[in-house]
Amino acid sequence: MYELIEQFPLQLKKAIDIGKNYQALPLKNTIENIVIAGMGGSGIGGNLVQQWVYNHAKIPIFSAKTYTLPAFVGAKTLFIASSFSGSTEETLEALQIAENKGAQIAIISSGGTAIERAQAKKYPHIQIPQEAPSPRAFIGYSFVQIMYLLYHQGFIGNYFEQPLQEATQLIANKQVQIKAKAEEIAQFLYQKEPIIYSATEQEAVVLRLQQQINENAKQLCHYNTLPEMNHNELVGWGLAEQNYQHKAIITVRSQFEVPRVTKRFEISKPIWETKNPNCLEINPIGNTLIEEHIYLIHLFDWTSYYLALLNQVDPFPVEVINHLKNELAKVI
Repeated sequence: MYELIEQFPLQLKKAIDIGKNYQALPLKNTIENIVIAGMGGSGIGGNLVQQWVYNHAKIPIFSAKTYTLPAFVGAKTLFIASSFSGSTEETLEALQIAENKGAQIAIISSGGTAIERAQAKKYPHIQIPQEAPSPRAFIGYSFVQIMYLLYHQGFIGNYFEQPLQEATQLIANKQVQIKAKAEEIAQFLYQKEPIIYSATEQEAVVLRLQQQINENAKQLCHYNTLPEMNHNELVGWGLAEQNYQHKAIITVRSQFEVPRVTKRFEISKPIWETKNPNCLEINPIGNTLIEEHIYLIHLFDWTSYYLALLNQVDPFPVEVINHLKNELAKVI
């Protein structure tokens, strides 16, 4: 896992080259909505893209993470199946439903059934490298290709390419500092249950952190966002201090926070800090939201790796997921 995380800047460079060379195919109908289907390490790419196009896309973009699809999916839907392996059970089931509903299909995958179907049915598709059996380690191929697919098919402008390139250079140049900061964060989280709070603008990144701590460090993690948590979870800090002693709170900030959210952080932080002083604030580097996100992804991937070492577990295997898949395979 060490080498896979370290090569993230190189992965992004490769992903950008692949995306630039994608040849768009004509779509049959005018598209009125887009659904991005994917699970786990492939699915998080859809979350990131949702946030990156939030202020740019002129039609709704929906992220689907289950076997089913919304009722609105139809002939004027662009359905994007994102599956690193090409054999993700839920994504293939959703793909079948999209086909049955007459949706227009695009596929991003390294191979498997997904690519076979794309080639057989002449769907627009991007085939990504299969460099190791670890979808979460190749998140760059996922979100970069979705962005380029949306761009080449005419749904967004090319506003994202320069931030992607600058973010790639940023994390390559600051690799040493990022790793050192990640070790500090891992030490802060060791033998604690992490609670991560961020503004909504950083939700995809803190969801990624939760997933990486789950898979790499083999432990639980919780996240929530402001302002939403102000309407419910903030009340959960109302018990006595001893109920929170095994928590470690990280706040992930952004220069792109809505000003009222910044004020909400100022008011909310003393509430949980009164109950648990184990609090750490992370302020990302970057001139755009895309740069902030990629910096944080790299920082937090290293954090989960170092936390795995502290937990004395191997960050690469996910045996319990393999067990689940094997058991499911026995059920027709």
